[in-house]
Amino acid sequence: MRFFEATHKYPFEWEIVSLASFRKYPNDKTPHVQNVEVINQEVDPDTGVLKTERLIRVSQSAPRLVLKLLGGSESSYVLEYSEVDPKGKTLTMHSTNLTFSNLLKVGENVVYKPDLEDAGATLFVQSACLSADGALSRFSSYVEESCLKRFRDNASIGKLGLEQVLHRILNERQATSTAGI
Repeated sequence: MRFFEATHKYPFEWEIVSLASFRKYPNDKTPHVQNVEVINQEVDPDTGVLKTERLIRVSQSAPRLVLKLLGGSESSYVLEYSEVDPKGKTLTMHSTNLTFSNLLKVGENVVYKPDLEDAGATLFVQSACLSADGALSRFSSYVEESCLKRFRDNASIGKLGLEQVLHRILNERQATSTAGI
């Protein structure tokens, strides 16, 4: 089992970062994300918390021989649950892989919340757990370490993608305000 943790401070308000998180895909920094579909979405009438369930399709770069042996395709799927609490100003996301989950489990947790020390900034806290099981358990150490490296690389690229979307949102807001809309 391998663990990943990262924190990052975005110099933007929580409302903008939360919006950007939902508008993150597609972007040119993460071309492996092919599609994002909202499966379910509801607002709790008592708390105002928005709960969303999304299915994310990504292309995987596993060797064709491995895909043939394991019966996979070039697309894999991730299920994501999120909760936006507008009163508490938190966005919490939990995701897990559906594809090959019998061989490798990847669980990710992300929290966006205002930085209490910097009113105009948002803290991003990310953690993940990767565990090779089943037929891969014999090679678990190698598989987990390899997947952890890819996860780290994708996490860095994901931050760049979110920053790109943040700047796009700010540009849209500026264009709207200068146009007098």
